[in-house]
Amino acid sequence: MLNVHTKDGLVFMVQVDHLSGESIGQSIEAFYQAGASNVQVVSSITKKNRPGYIVFIDCRPQYSEAVEKLIVSEYVVGGWHVINTKHRYLHSEIVDYPVDVISSHTEDRYRGRIKGKIFEGGTVRPEHDSVVELQKGINRFFDRELSYNYVYVKAADILTGVNKTIILD
Repeated sequence: MLNVHTKDGLVFMVQVDHLSGESIGQSIEAFYQAGASNVQVVSSITKKNRPGYIVFIDCRPQYSEAVEKLIVSEYVVGGWHVINTKHRYLHSEIVDYPVDVISSHTEDRYRGRIKGKIFEGGTVRPEHDSVVELQKGINRFFDRELSYNYVYVKAADILTGVNKTIILD
């Protein structure tokens, strides 16, 4: 049985049809710096068939003032929606494991690390930045071009204990 937890949250919904995609994209990191937990940008078609965006900004209540200041300054809008929410989640533990990557042809060995989250109930998720770092290290060391998805799957196997090493063909 899952032990689901709850905390209060807010979701701001901002409709923007007067800024370019580049302007919208540039603002995302600023919202994270202001305390946003998540930012989603959805393309839309607005009145008069204009392209637009709906921006969803998820944050804890204590960050609402900083987020709203950014909504005004970054998006130059006069109005937006605020939705009170209950964020449902599973507790997770952040783990950091060493990873040995071995070439089956040369027996060369690369030593890296993988970070991830292990959630209540046993599911795991490798952290994106950690997968990218491991991928770059493997690709440089072995002069290969392994895909992000390949390394992600192998990293998940490490986090679940299925494998302790990655063997390259």
